[in-house]
Amino acid sequence: MPLPPEELEEFLADPRMAHFATVDAKGRPRVRPIWYLWRQGAFWFTTRLEARHTGRDVTAGSTASISIASEDRPHRAVIARGEVDVVGKDEALLWDISSRYGERAARAWLAGAMKEPDRTVLRLVPRHLLSWDYGRGDSRRQNQGESMRTAL
Repeated sequence: MPLPPEELEEFLADPRMAHFATVDAKGRPRVRPIWYLWRQGAFWFTTRLEARHTGRDVTAGSTASISIASEDRPHRAVIARGEVDVVGKDEALLWDISSRYGERAARAWLAGAMKEPDRTVLRLVPRHLLSWDYGRGDSRRQNQGESMRTAL
């Protein structure tokens, strides 16, 4: 069974890393760990448009998939896929994303990020969202072909 809405919100509120996947101009997949924020039905990320593959792939039109998983057992996970919007450099959003991973480090990081000319915020509203909790037998359900599609 997919995570119920309240458990999905709780799971995504924890400061885990998202694994952000794009496809480059030659059709090769790329995956990298990235900070995220889940807010109002969208995932928010930060990258650099020119200095990072993430930004270059997105500006070239790549869609994205993300995977977020718990490190503890029983494993829970969320996978999302969708179009990525380039929001621009928004200091408040950059703070909200980075401070989830520690306020002290975020202050230092944000001071440098605001000086980067190509720093931006990305927004992904999932077209497809899957979630599961292996502690509830979802591994068995998946093996039997049940869908883990999560209502948006």
